[in-house]
Amino acid sequence: MDNRIPRARALGLAMILLLCAGALHRWVHVTRASQALNHTPLARPLSEIPSSIGQFSLERNVPLESDVLRVSDVDSFLNRAYVDPVSGDRVLLFVGYWGRENVGTGHGPEVCYPAVGWNAEWEPAERIVRFDTAAGTFEAPMMVHRFSRTEPEGIIQRAVGFTAVVGGEFRASSRGVFWHRPSGGRRTGGAYLTHVQVSAPVFGEAWDAGESDVAAFMELLLPQLVRCLPRAAAAVELEGAS
Repeated sequence: MDNRIPRARALGLAMILLLCAGALHRWVHVTRASQALNHTPLARPLSEIPSSIGQFSLERNVPLESDVLRVSDVDSFLNRAYVDPVSGDRVLLFVGYWGRENVGTGHGPEVCYPAVGWNAEWEPAERIVRFDTAAGTFEAPMMVHRFSRTEPEGIIQRAVGFTAVVGGEFRASSRGVFWHRPSGGRRTGGAYLTHVQVSAPVFGEAWDAGESDVAAFMELLLPQLVRCLPRAAAAVELEGAS
């Protein structure tokens, strides 16, 4: 079966990610002056995340419309399609970074996907992703979702893995992030938030295969992501992650 992701669908998924994340990360009652004062910059640009991750190679960078960027208010993002040239398997990667202390509420894939016509196929389940760095092997929680939607060509299905990094701490959900300041934000050189979402198409009943692709990609991605996060916060995260 042809598992190519049409450009329009990839753009639509990207818009879901950023519009939902924007609801979570927009500021309320904070002036531009205080925003600049409290901004925590990345240690490295997200563009330094490699174009080859494991057996997956960069297929294309997926652009985002200016109005989507404006609504999301994201400081930096990466939105890419990767492909395994041997198997033809594909994954979509979105990383969004907000280097500011925010006030507000929001939600993740469990709300955003159904809002635009996707049906949840099961209750989200948390799984642990183990990843290797020069300092050792560490763990991060990831929430796994299953979604389906009926389109003219038939039913399409996606496995979606989500994790958030809040001020240097991995979380499987971004719910409730802005009801308080991220733990250790001041101590680690400032508060920041990062959303990481990896999704893969699923065909028939092969949900386990789709989720395995998501988990394998996330496992190889996270060491590269940590290098890009604010230096002090990344060091604290790694120190307490195992």
